[in-house]
Amino acid sequence: MEELLRAEEVARILKVTPSAIFKWAKAGVIPSYRIHEKCLRFKMEDVVALIEKGKGAGLTHKKDARR
Repeated sequence: MEELLRAEEVARILKVTPSAIFKWAKAGVIPSYRIHEKCLRFKMEDVVALIEKGKGAGLTHKKDARR
């Protein structure tokens, strides 16, 4: 069985905030798996795919786009 990652772990790998991971999951940017009402998990293969897809695409999470 494949180990599922928490949002905090994915955020560390991608060097973004956990809130960015939750927003990307909600937007469908990265697949997520709900294991409880308030609990999402992520597959490493999906994280790797996002990295490959995002190379050169400038995936970022900014608190304020006007900055």
